[in-house]
Amino acid sequence: MRFSSIFCFAIGGKAATAFWMEDIAHRGRSPYHPDPSYLTFRNVKDFGAIGDGVQDDTDAINAAISYGERCNPGVCKGNTISPATVYFPSGTYLISDSIIDLFYTQLIGDPTNRPVIKASPSFSQESFGLIDSNPYQPSGGLSWNSTNAFFRQIRNLEFDTTSLHSSLPAVGVHWPSSQATAITNCVFRLSAIPGNRHTGLLIEEGSGGLLNDLYFYGGGKAAVFGNQQYTARNLWFFNSEIAIHITWNWGWTYKSIFFTDCKIGILMDQESDSTGSVTLLDSVFRNVDTGIITTRMHAGVGGSNGTLILENVLFEGVEEAVIGPTGLILDQTNLQDAGNDLFIMGHLADEWGLFAQTGYYNDSTPRRSSLLQGRAAGDGFTDDTQALRRLFNDAAANGSIAYLDAGIYIVADTILIPPNIRIVGEALASVIMASGINFEDMQNPRPVIQVGLPGDTGFIEWSDTFVSARGPCAGAILIEYNLFNAGLPSGMWDVHTRIGGFAGTNLQLDECPAITGDDTIDPYCIAAYMSMRITSSAGGLFAENCWFWVADHDLEDQQYSRITVFAGRGLLIESRRGRIWLSATGSEHHVLYQYQMADTQDIYIGFAQTESPYYQPHPLARYPFPPVPSLRDPDFASDCQNDADPDFCERAWGMRILNSSNIVVYGAGLYSFFDTYSDNCAARASEQDCQARILSVDDRSNGVKFLGYSTVGTATMVHEKGIDLIPSKPNNSTFADTLALYRPSQQ
Repeated sequence: MRFSSIFCFAIGGKAATAFWMEDIAHRGRSPYHPDPSYLTFRNVKDFGAIGDGVQDDTDAINAAISYGERCNPGVCKGNTISPATVYFPSGTYLISDSIIDLFYTQLIGDPTNRPVIKASPSFSQESFGLIDSNPYQPSGGLSWNSTNAFFRQIRNLEFDTTSLHSSLPAVGVHWPSSQATAITNCVFRLSAIPGNRHTGLLIEEGSGGLLNDLYFYGGGKAAVFGNQQYTARNLWFFNSEIAIHITWNWGWTYKSIFFTDCKIGILMDQESDSTGSVTLLDSVFRNVDTGIITTRMHAGVGGSNGTLILENVLFEGVEEAVIGPTGLILDQTNLQDAGNDLFIMGHLADEWGLFAQTGYYNDSTPRRSSLLQGRAAGDGFTDDTQALRRLFNDAAANGSIAYLDAGIYIVADTILIPPNIRIVGEALASVIMASGINFEDMQNPRPVIQVGLPGDTGFIEWSDTFVSARGPCAGAILIEYNLFNAGLPSGMWDVHTRIGGFAGTNLQLDECPAITGDDTIDPYCIAAYMSMRITSSAGGLFAENCWFWVADHDLEDQQYSRITVFAGRGLLIESRRGRIWLSATGSEHHVLYQYQMADTQDIYIGFAQTESPYYQPHPLARYPFPPVPSLRDPDFASDCQNDADPDFCERAWGMRILNSSNIVVYGAGLYSFFDTYSDNCAARASEQDCQARILSVDDRSNGVKFLGYSTVGTATMVHEKGIDLIPSKPNNSTFADTLALYRPSQQ
């Protein structure tokens, strides 16, 4: 059954014989692609794939992915104008060579019956992975810089290497990747023959990201992980020789990881000793020979690399829970007991013992079916304000799901999303973009998207959407969240703010080139007031893999050229009732701060990543946004006036916690890489850091806890109660500086 539509839909409860994604009329567009007929959605069966487990579907699948003018390996370094969703109906797709996953691509299978991508016995030994998302070039480098490999997903697929000889170094998915990326709801079936060389998931570089709801069966090294930071949630390993091999990291958060009948659960690479930190919570090792092999011998001595944090972790039928680098079996003389089922190996900053909650909530992107018609243009030109309002109101009133095809939806005024609604975008290319005079006044800020009105109750499920701004929008609050839900929390998955630096924003290299040594601010490049505000009346929200990003470079430029655009504030949480879960989130390059929690409570954070603006201190952080006391903004002019070097002080905060309680952070990387676009200050050998301090906790906050906390480029890791408490240098790890545990004194 098919339904007509014009660029957006509301998906309702009408019965369908197939998963709704293959039943609707896809009419998404990429307004700035040179081909007006460019397809953002493609079904592999439309390109000749059969999926019967007999025919070789390699060429058909690669044709579906590469159709049209796309960002190809070795030719294009990245862009946003050629996104694609490639859909796999249920079936078994036999392949004899790698499927090359291009930049800005979603590979999505039918979640009701996961399709299988199976290597044939004749699979090319020259290939690197059933899915190769970032092929190596003849020069030896990756096709796309791994720290700029954004905006890609794999969902609802099964990868099978069992037809390949166990001695072959088979790889299911090769995934060096960065922010706004995810692999979700996938299965890896690997050889179970002893001594096999099969790997399900290989990540050797990048700056991620989210991995969730993944199942590994067999494998010599089922998963090989090397990346600055990631959140891995709900991973299951069965009968693997080594379940997780960590080659390097700065800090990863592992939440709800289950190991069954494995020889080794987690192996930190012994030769490189390049593991920064591992935070593992709410996890189980069952019938495992060795739980964890670490690179540390003792809890608090030596460098901070190899930091290990365990909270609410069960070892059942495990011969050796934790082994040190020389084979020493570690016990509580080596693993420091920090109370409440918390054990750590690493550097501590803990003078008190509070907080007893374990077993934290988590949720995944919901599955959806059927559809109902809506109407909007999404052409990057037409004012879609009224069309989107009608769509969201109708979807909420009818209990339907609002579906946004790929496109750029221009809005001239606030879009209210009412309670009790579900919204899903397409190809990570459904962009709601503010434009016009209503969003230009810094003195009168206005939300672009307003989720509920203050005092509203109900739920929202929202996924795969960007909110952005065109041209000067100094008064744009991209997302204002007011909704309160007392039951199971509402959900936002892969809902991002992206400010400047891409086609359609008019805030690219030509308009906003990098400021180098000049404090002059072009008012045209003041792009947004705030990325997201969770207001005092809101509460009950689970947000996962949401990235609040102010562009540091032009995504369309093939040289990664730097730009300077200004957005005042990152994520502000003021919720009085709290119950906010942030999983795998990031906030980068905002002027004043990246995360701020003020007058709130009961916040869970499971890896948070920040970067300070590259241009600071030219201009200083006080410019161009004056402090607003009602928002609890930092007042840099006042706060830094007594510093020996005020310019060194006047840099954006990574995170601020003000008059708040019960704030638990399971993994955080607060980074400052640049001083006026020079990264010399971030080098380990540098005597000068990039900024004075990056995390602040005031004297009215309590119940605060950080586990697996890392910084880069800051002289002080923790500024507590107005005092520079913890310096970075004594806590140097691999490249970052790391604390296993920080709890403010006398909480």
